[in-house]
Amino acid sequence: MLKTMTSEIDRIIPVYKPVGFSTFDLIRIFKKKTGYKGKIGHGGTLDPFACGVVLLLLGKATKKFEEIKLWDKVYIAGLRLGIDSETGDIAGEVRKFEPQNIFIPDRESIEKAIKNFIGEIDQKVPLYSAAKYKGRPLYKLAKNGIKVEKSKMVKIYNIELINYRYPILTIRVCCSGGVYIRQLAHDIAEELGTTCLLFYLERERVGNFTIKECYLIEDFEKITIQ
Repeated sequence: MLKTMTSEIDRIIPVYKPVGFSTFDLIRIFKKKTGYKGKIGHGGTLDPFACGVVLLLLGKATKKFEEIKLWDKVYIAGLRLGIDSETGDIAGEVRKFEPQNIFIPDRESIEKAIKNFIGEIDQKVPLYSAAKYKGRPLYKLAKNGIKVEKSKMVKIYNIELINYRYPILTIRVCCSGGVYIRQLAHDIAEELGTTCLLFYLERERVGNFTIKECYLIEDFEKITIQ
């Protein structure tokens, strides 16, 4: 049986977001398929190109957003070395390419580089992000040519090198809430003396909720709302 969470907060429903859907698409589809008309929100968004665990917050659970968004998370990230884009991921136009015969980091260099990002770090906030400056999202400012430099302290508990065959690098990241995986990928590539494009991102876990406990979109009609 799939797991939800109820207590003094009404309900938290773990959902698997497929690639190509926004977090707000999930909310819209959920309301349509279940007929739910109450207060609803989320515990943290995922970009449309990403997939994985998204928490839908129902009723009083929406008031716990600031707490829930900081829950620890686990991600699988796919990096394509030698390519970059304005946004740091596949949503942006490629702006740099290094021919494969110029620089190829070895596995030992990568293992050493990722260790430098384990612990509490001061992470730059990506220009293309939903973080706000004077009430305006940074990505909207960036689109208008306004670049705002911001950073924040975050925790990286572990980075595991899953697979590497140049130019593709795959890592698993266990971290606190609030970590920008796009920025982490960029910083790791920079440490290696190259650049990268985040082409794949899957959120495996949020707090105690894992992928195996998530409802798929096609399961929404089976959910009973009390």
